[in-house]
Amino acid sequence: MTVFDSIIQGTVQGLTEFLPISSSGHLAIAQYFLGIKENNLLFDVALHVGTLLSVVFVYYKLLINILFSSFSAVFKLFSKKNRNKNETIALNIIFSLIPLFFLFIPIPKIGSLKLLATNLAESGNISVVGVSLIATSLLLTIGSLYSYKLSSKKHFSLSKMSEISPWNAFVIGISQLVASIFPGLSRSGTTMSTGLLLGMAREDAIDFSFIMGTPTILAASVLEFKESRELGIHIDWNIVIVGIITSAVVGFLSIKFLKWIVSQDRTWIFSAYSFIVGSLILILKYWNF
Repeated sequence: MTVFDSIIQGTVQGLTEFLPISSSGHLAIAQYFLGIKENNLLFDVALHVGTLLSVVFVYYKLLINILFSSFSAVFKLFSKKNRNKNETIALNIIFSLIPLFFLFIPIPKIGSLKLLATNLAESGNISVVGVSLIATSLLLTIGSLYSYKLSSKKHFSLSKMSEISPWNAFVIGISQLVASIFPGLSRSGTTMSTGLLLGMAREDAIDFSFIMGTPTILAASVLEFKESRELGIHIDWNIVIVGIITSAVVGFLSIKFLKWIVSQDRTWIFSAYSFIVGSLILILKYWNF
């Protein structure tokens, strides 16, 4: 892998980790057309670290408040004391992360959902990415239309992050679990669309998606790093640093861009893009390109 490859993949990761068009799918596409065949597990960790830094930089104040509110939120869960705004958000984040543990539950003939996700990601079957991108497009369209329908109703107020129930947060977590299995199914697009279908305001749905993604990205990075060390994978650290910086800078800009797009109610752009790219992938695959 060259520095140029590192910049390209860092840019792809930074853009697609937060834009609702799937980072795993676009990384698979980039690696497919760049002809990168070697094990990229350690480099993928670096890219995740870069995007993690961009989220922390954008949401650091809210993340700090949520972190310090987590313990009191859990304590108040078993008491009759009222929770404040940050404690409610912290509790919802905790509930949204519970479904991720299902990844490691043993399943007959499959092994586990984590193993299934790994096999799909490493199979080289680009068709899975194409189908998943089209599914992302449909989810974004349905979520946006439903949110628009709710917002047009008189005397109806869309929910904020601190107003959704732990059960709704758990449902959003299930959607994140599904997105983590299939390469090409956008994590941010799936969780944001689920939030919209549950009656959340657009800005709050995307903010909740980013914040709940922070511990998810961190956990994935730790697990992938541990696995890469066990496999004895080595890589040029100059390439790693370039990848981290690139994904962090581009990730920061993509978060700002998506928040602007959502505020302007133009998420149809990502829906159309995902559908077109997914369809092109299936066509090219069918014609053996």
